[in-house]
Amino acid sequence: MQTRPHVRRISAPVLLLIVTLLALTAVRPVTSSARCFYAKSKKTVSALDKVRPSEVKNLSLTMDKSTGSGSSTPSLSLEEHATFGDITSGSDKCVVGNPSTYVTREDVDWVWQNTMEKYVPPFTNLIFDQLVTNNGSLSYCVRWDTDKKLTKAVASKFQRMLEKQLNVWNHWLVGYNCWPVNKIDVTIVGFAVRDKSIMDWSDDSLGTIYEGVLDDVGSPMCPEECYKHKGQAASADTSACKDKPFDMSFWPSTKPGEGAIGTGGDWGQRVDVNDMLASMENDQMMVLLHEIGHGFGLPEMYEAENKLSSFPACVMDDDDKVTDGDGWLLRSILENIKSRYDF
Repeated sequence: MQTRPHVRRISAPVLLLIVTLLALTAVRPVTSSARCFYAKSKKTVSALDKVRPSEVKNLSLTMDKSTGSGSSTPSLSLEEHATFGDITSGSDKCVVGNPSTYVTREDVDWVWQNTMEKYVPPFTNLIFDQLVTNNGSLSYCVRWDTDKKLTKAVASKFQRMLEKQLNVWNHWLVGYNCWPVNKIDVTIVGFAVRDKSIMDWSDDSLGTIYEGVLDDVGSPMCPEECYKHKGQAASADTSACKDKPFDMSFWPSTKPGEGAIGTGGDWGQRVDVNDMLASMENDQMMVLLHEIGHGFGLPEMYEAENKLSSFPACVMDDDDKVTDGDGWLLRSILENIKSRYDF
């Protein structure tokens, strides 16, 4: 079985309301009032999608009119590592433990046994795998799928933004179960646009600019021959790539899907451009964090069938930040796939 792409949706009336509010408030960021709803698989829409798994689940985030989950969410500070909880390993072993607050081991194990175990073990191109293959680094190519002008000032912030959000997740892996990556390093290797006139710079100082390379629905894309994980390969043949190969795509879009504000998977993250621009200075960007979570293998936690009713708020559901619930789910994946690595 293979992993599943992920799509976040917004209902039409609420979408109209959001557009109006964005125009009136200089594009306010999405808050924790966002809620996810399941959507069945659709055909992939880009050339790169064609080299992604075919049996993929689309996940959607729809804006709810509620004022939020009402839950109390622990704040996250990026210290050396997140809490190890009640440590269960010996002093000479890789550190593993059980949650001591916020979420229970029963909650976490249930999600693994009844949801993630069905699709995670056979899939070998999770962000975990890419990080191990690349010794803690990830290379991105940006697909600027919008008519908005892309300034060099904004584009130059993407590297730090992606690195920050990826390390919000890595905070829960540092020091746990001998995970070897203390910090994820991100490099931007290129930008794909329909026409260079949309940019206010023309040199390759931020990476190669690909003009007019489009997928089958007209979205700008980075060259397939530069994609390092074609066919889910750990390191695909990129000898035909004239520039630098990439691991994932960062894909800001005017329409990330029908009524969607984000999609994500092992191939990268597609996000609503307005939400991204409004929240890119935030310590935690809800939509981007959610989509990165899917790349690690985490499921849609808004689905009642994917969790016990006691499972607390998390960014993979409707919270606006990564919580202990997310962190221990991430660790449970590492616990169950660690045997594929040599650390």
